[in-house]
Amino acid sequence: MQQLKITNEIKNLDITKIEDNLFYYKYDSRNVKPLLKSNEQDISLENIATYNSFKGEVYENIIYELLLDYALSKDIITKFILKGPHQNRIDKFYKTGLMIDRSLQIVYKSNYKDISEFDALFFTEDALYFVEMSTSKKTVSLNKRLDKKYALLKVLFPNLHIRALIVLTEGTVGLNRFPSYCTIWITKDLRDNELLKKLVFTKKKRNLDSQYKQNKFMEAYSIRTNKFIYFQTLEWILKKSREKNEIPLNLEFFKSKRLSLYFDIFTKLYIGFVDVDDFLNIVPSYNETIVNIYVTIEKINSKDFDIVYYVKNKNGKLKRVRIHNKETSVKEKELDGFTNAEVRFMKYIVEDKYFFTNREVDDIKKKLKNFSFN
Repeated sequence: MQQLKITNEIKNLDITKIEDNLFYYKYDSRNVKPLLKSNEQDISLENIATYNSFKGEVYENIIYELLLDYALSKDIITKFILKGPHQNRIDKFYKTGLMIDRSLQIVYKSNYKDISEFDALFFTEDALYFVEMSTSKKTVSLNKRLDKKYALLKVLFPNLHIRALIVLTEGTVGLNRFPSYCTIWITKDLRDNELLKKLVFTKKKRNLDSQYKQNKFMEAYSIRTNKFIYFQTLEWILKKSREKNEIPLNLEFFKSKRLSLYFDIFTKLYIGFVDVDDFLNIVPSYNETIVNIYVTIEKINSKDFDIVYYVKNKNGKLKRVRIHNKETSVKEKELDGFTNAEVRFMKYIVEDKYFFTNREVDDIKKKLKNFSFN
């Protein structure tokens, strides 16, 4: 990991060689145009967020372009995945695998659904690096995203070391909280407002003739991975955990290294269902018409696991219900989020043999207090 040393060019955001390429990227600049035209000093919080989002987008493209040059000069990098204007998008109809999405970003798709996005990916002889870039000075949300990306890549590439290259700007806090598999690079802040204006107000170029045509520069779809099917894996986990007829749930099944990766990918794993009447006995305040109640083991944090219910209502809304220390928490889930997609799939597995009694759920909940991976 010590072999990845930041160059002065990257550290100083020197765009001398790559500036022209930045104009070939797609930018959604509608909301930022008025801000860049305006000479007002005081900008609302909403507008600051819009400006910073656009600046972060440009920063990512700058770092990616500089990484292309970095990869060209480093023999240690054996494969580097192309994205943006450098790739040839011929994977539009691919169902599952590494590919390029509509925004020309690198993603892993399962059954056409984006599971995770990567700012950049490259390989060395025995490792795969995923790259995360951010101009935010706070790293809490970035750190949370790493677990899922790391776990997914470990499932896809079980024979490689999975590492991360994190590229941040000066003044970023929380650097000591990153996992040991991370290499941290710190660059200068992007303060070139004239560049931002040029990218917004100059007519966009198209069809870049990329100079990165050497064998190490590869299209995402050409990378072979272990197959990982998102929804079918959830189904397999539920059925596998309920195989032993003599016990309601085989909790030992969840203690393997493989399942620890799945907890990081999914956050929660579905283990069965409960009757509406049983659920209302423990949450009598719930006053909406219920269709199904899904029981999950959810990873609350790195050490704690708990039973969490996902309640699908007749009106289409999905609620997350957790009972902790005798207090009930109810939160609505986004209609277009992963959880709604999961329960739409899992409803086809609703069978009598997968229903728990409240006593069985209580017993599992108690056992989870001492849960740990082997």
